[in-house]
Amino acid sequence: MANSTHRVTAGLVFLGTRTFDIVRIGNRISMILDWLDEQTTGLRILSDCAATLHSDHFVLRIEIKQDHKLAALDQPAEHFLALSLSQPDPEALPQTQLALSVMAHVLRALHNTLAPDYVQWIHPLALLSHAEFLEAVTFQDDDEAPAPQAEVVPHPKAMAARSRLPDIELTHQALHARFVSESDAAPDDRMAGALRAVFRENIAPVDAAIPNPDSIRESTAPLRLSVWIMTITLGLFALPVAAALAIINLMRGENLRLASQTAAMTGLFLTLQVNGATAAALQTMQDLLG
Repeated sequence: MANSTHRVTAGLVFLGTRTFDIVRIGNRISMILDWLDEQTTGLRILSDCAATLHSDHFVLRIEIKQDHKLAALDQPAEHFLALSLSQPDPEALPQTQLALSVMAHVLRALHNTLAPDYVQWIHPLALLSHAEFLEAVTFQDDDEAPAPQAEVVPHPKAMAARSRLPDIELTHQALHARFVSESDAAPDDRMAGALRAVFRENIAPVDAAIPNPDSIRESTAPLRLSVWIMTITLGLFALPVAAALAIINLMRGENLRLASQTAAMTGLFLTLQVNGATAAALQTMQDLLG
């Protein structure tokens, strides 16, 4: 529950008895990191209460602790979902601001799903309640009145909106300015302000377009064009297969891997048909499958 040169830790506090699925939590965090362009490279489930997730720049350890004592809480927490973000290479330059941004976005996504009683930010005394955390990650102009509680709760699907990481220099400046201007405030207020600054620079709006989970469309126009060229070429040899692939392209998006695999399988069966070996190949497959 503190941050150092190579480690940032935080977590979610639950006062009542809860049931957690460590696999679902790990998969959700992996999805959030992918949307932040922090590509995940592996998720290892260590036990029912612990998991480790590796990304391009960080290692995130997830641990569920019972009867955990917190410095800012009088009673032990029934469950504490601890998140520890560290750099795997101790010789690499520290990326503290990037780690703060990643941790803040992960906390927001898990908060929307799990609804904890408190959120432990990166300071032992920065224990934010449910409402305080929502206020810290809900953005309004300084001259606007605070919105009612019912209006500040994000839509359940809002966490699916992809959020770009804030510019590191701008985030650092915002954090530094807020800590200087609020140096006389309580630790909770300072940390809530710093948490708000992490999101403020480049946060996606709540009503932003939610990406279609069924879409497999390639990200660039040249790749999508290549898929259509391959589909048209495939139509010269196997028109029904090309028609089916065209329908998939229109409904779910152009995917180069799918088009390549379809072309390869079609070429294989065409070759078997020309050589009269289709029946023999099917019999061999049937023998292998039992």
